[in-house]
Amino acid sequence: MNKAHIIPEIHKYMRSNDLDACIIPSTDPHMGEYIPSHWSAREWVSGFNGSAGTVVITMNFAGLWTDSRYFIQAEEQLKNSEIKLVKLKIPHTPEHIDWLSANLAEGSKVAIDGQVISLSMFRLMESAFKPVGINLVSNIDIPGKVWNDRPELPKNPVFEHDVVFAGESRKEKISRVRKELVNNKADYILVCTLDEVAWLLNLRGKDVSFNPVFVCYAMISARHAILFIDPEKVPSLLKIEMQNDGVSFMDYRDVQLVVSTLEENAGIMLDPGKTNYQLYQSLPSNSRIIEGLGIVARMKAIKNDIEIKGLRKVMIRDGVAWVKFLYWLDKNLGKIKITELSAARKLEAFRGEQANFQGPSFYPISSFAEHGAVVHYSVNERTDIELEPNNIYLCDTGGQYLDGTTDTTRTISLGEVTAGQKRDFTLALRGTIGVSILRFPKGTRGYQMDILARKALWDHGLNYGHGTGHGVGFFLNVHEGPQTIGTGASGHMNTQMEPGMVTTVEPAIYRDGQYGMRTENVTLVVEDMENEFGRFYKFETLTLAPIDINLIDTELLSPEEKSWLNAYHQEVMTKLGPGLDDEEIKWLKAKTQAI
Repeated sequence: MNKAHIIPEIHKYMRSNDLDACIIPSTDPHMGEYIPSHWSAREWVSGFNGSAGTVVITMNFAGLWTDSRYFIQAEEQLKNSEIKLVKLKIPHTPEHIDWLSANLAEGSKVAIDGQVISLSMFRLMESAFKPVGINLVSNIDIPGKVWNDRPELPKNPVFEHDVVFAGESRKEKISRVRKELVNNKADYILVCTLDEVAWLLNLRGKDVSFNPVFVCYAMISARHAILFIDPEKVPSLLKIEMQNDGVSFMDYRDVQLVVSTLEENAGIMLDPGKTNYQLYQSLPSNSRIIEGLGIVARMKAIKNDIEIKGLRKVMIRDGVAWVKFLYWLDKNLGKIKITELSAARKLEAFRGEQANFQGPSFYPISSFAEHGAVVHYSVNERTDIELEPNNIYLCDTGGQYLDGTTDTTRTISLGEVTAGQKRDFTLALRGTIGVSILRFPKGTRGYQMDILARKALWDHGLNYGHGTGHGVGFFLNVHEGPQTIGTGASGHMNTQMEPGMVTTVEPAIYRDGQYGMRTENVTLVVEDMENEFGRFYKFETLTLAPIDINLIDTELLSPEEKSWLNAYHQEVMTKLGPGLDDEEIKWLKAKTQAI
């Protein structure tokens, strides 16, 4: 359908069904951040393809609510459309609900597809709308009514993630889940998010770009472990292996029917933030619902010894690719044409030379000069520009390997830099170091650490509008919960940091129209010490890639910060050297010299 006709068609459907507004979120029935094209209704309606945002359509207004990471991108992608950009003041907040509450008349009807909204979000909407007399209609997929060329559900086959990499068999993981069911006096657990099912069953897929997951649900009880999936997607030999492990199969579309017929008073564990409202509504009315953070999410967040060993090895191989890329860039800039796209492809090619590489872990943020100020800049053939000397290049990319997932950002000076650029880079780097050197007691949450990432910036009246760190999956989603580092203190932000959790640290500064500065490392929470005051943990920095010392104002660094940087660069030199040739080693030695 022509984009210009979409809103009028939606209005036509709304009028015929006596609806005053509709909400089109960015997610799918599994509350995914990155989703199969079948559910990309918000992008289809608006043209905006950022990972976070909500479209609201009324009879006289259409708006996209998104946060500061996407302001510049959204303004560009919404040009010449009926949809207006509404800038969120605080990321990940449902400000569109407040807007609807204030702008709709009493008795208005708001439509939302109950499949693509979580139980917790439905409750939030309902609590906001009821006092002002607005009715929430949750059983209408309005985009689906007018989306004639909607993509089909993906049919890609799933494959085994070998226990050699996973470190624990699916039978062992299911057994652990069953013990937790007993501890919680529950009979069943619904596992709705794709990465949790993939991790639990040691399976991977290709239904979502960059994230090795597949469309499915799982339900575990004392006697059954059911995978709801398109049966054509499971190879016959793998199906036999899984059946031998006690896993049975049902069609993906049967999940609602199955949960609706569970026995009376069954205790069902679910995560209200990860379970879609329609599935929740299918549960028998007399069920005992046990809500909370999912068992599998907690298990998955704490990497086992094999996963940790794999990650440490992966970071070496990924770091070797980074150094080869940075060496190539340094030696060829100004001699051959290098663009944002060609640079990103070159780094991916170097990763492709490394063992167990499966592809990128997200679309590369390869951003030169003013593009670096676009937090989630997605380069394409139209926006691609050439890298030139005497400016700043920000490259944020990651790799998917059978033995781990990486996510690294390096900001690179391409020649001479100004004192202001050095100051900005160094202040953001101080945030990275501040979190990295932290010793913290057991029970500490990510939001309690966030000030260390921002203080140096705040002292100079600077800030950044995104979180400081997110969890990272293991050959899974590059964004993984529940652990995170940010300014919020509720929900997943309230998760305690525990040994085995893997989290990024990525403070930044962005100058609109000029550049972006960000140094992002992946870290691992490890044991540190124990005394009469309790147990203390610390972060082990896993990422291995040189930090551009040409961008550092050493006068702004404390002795402790200099010591951390020098020790880090020594580790980079020692661990990456065996994977490099003589010229690359010589180059890396110069780039990691002590300051």
